[in-house]
Amino acid sequence: MGPRLRAARPDGGAEAPGGELTSGGRARTGRRIVLVGAGHAHLFSLKRAACFARAGHDLTVVAPGPFWYSGLATGMLGGVYPPELDQVDVAALVHRGGGRFVCDRVTGIDRRAGLLHLADGAPLPFDLLSLTLGSAPPAIPGSADTPGCFAVKPVPQLLALRREIERRIAAAPARPLRIVLAGGGVTALELAANAEALVRRRGGLAGVTVLAAGDRLLRQLSPAAAARVERVLAARGVTCRRQARVARVEPGAAVLEDGGTVPFDLFVNATGLKPAPLLRGLDLPLDREGAMIVDRHLRSPADPRLFGAGDCIALDGHELPKVGVHAVRQAPVLFHNLLAAAGDGVLRAYRPQQRYLWIMNLGDGTGLAARGRLWWHGRAAWWLKDRIDRRFLATYQHAAGD
Repeated sequence: MGPRLRAARPDGGAEAPGGELTSGGRARTGRRIVLVGAGHAHLFSLKRAACFARAGHDLTVVAPGPFWYSGLATGMLGGVYPPELDQVDVAALVHRGGGRFVCDRVTGIDRRAGLLHLADGAPLPFDLLSLTLGSAPPAIPGSADTPGCFAVKPVPQLLALRREIERRIAAAPARPLRIVLAGGGVTALELAANAEALVRRRGGLAGVTVLAAGDRLLRQLSPAAAARVERVLAARGVTCRRQARVARVEPGAAVLEDGGTVPFDLFVNATGLKPAPLLRGLDLPLDREGAMIVDRHLRSPADPRLFGAGDCIALDGHELPKVGVHAVRQAPVLFHNLLAAAGDGVLRAYRPQQRYLWIMNLGDGTGLAARGRLWWHGRAAWWLKDRIDRRFLATYQHAAGD
């Protein structure tokens, strides 16, 4: 059983049982609940926006645009999926449930005043706030100002990369396109596989190089599984270099720590994921990576009004990799706890899975599936991934009326 909560005032104190007074002198028992971000962990709540309305609460969602599903993102880059399939219209999802959608970007949070500051709109008051701000790769010096550079997140960057690859192949199909990716993890190798596949599907020639900082690729996999992926990519002409950390990017070249250079036409930063930098200005407990620390109820121990999930949080006592399965599993717990906190209910605990299935899309109609140390490679793995991802998206796209 979780703790019971009383409604919270903006200054963090306990509200009187009667709640606030409206302009007509009536007690307002509903709470102002604001969700920042439309990521995996909030989708479950957005689909059930009507539950907040029926309980008398005002639900507002702030996000810069539609939800992009990371599970299909590499396949979208590879040309297998149209961009429209990889999106959910979260504005429609919220509006259908009686909530409010604000297309904007958060610039700051005043916890003392209970206000959310936006880039373009007026500040939003909140009684409860939930953050799914996501993550992005750490910046590589020079990449922000160098033409032809992209990052693995946000996902629309991969759509921009796909369009640039297609544009360049259409302009010069006989000229090999040099694509360099920084990073040695699952994401970097999956992107490399799908970038090569896209070039091939469009009738072009690709020279794809992966630059890994360490001496081992794909540490998330067993050595045997990692070796299988590397062999598959090598057979398709993808080069993987170890001990090749990128120090900075210059026009047309990645400069390594040892002073060497690797020329490129297009460069992709897939060096890992860090929590959104906005969190560092909140005066909240953060872990060493800058993620908001939350307890087992997905709530900040420093402020009972703040909840969070996904890549932007660190679950106290657990080391969770930044993979979508955790955000998806956190989603129902977060939904329940927001309603419980708003209505003096009992909070639930989130218990992360020790083992889970995840599947790499290798861009050639095959996948590499792994669960714990077990793995298999083949077309059946890709088929299973395709089925899981399409079913997940269809649930929310149907609810939004897409």
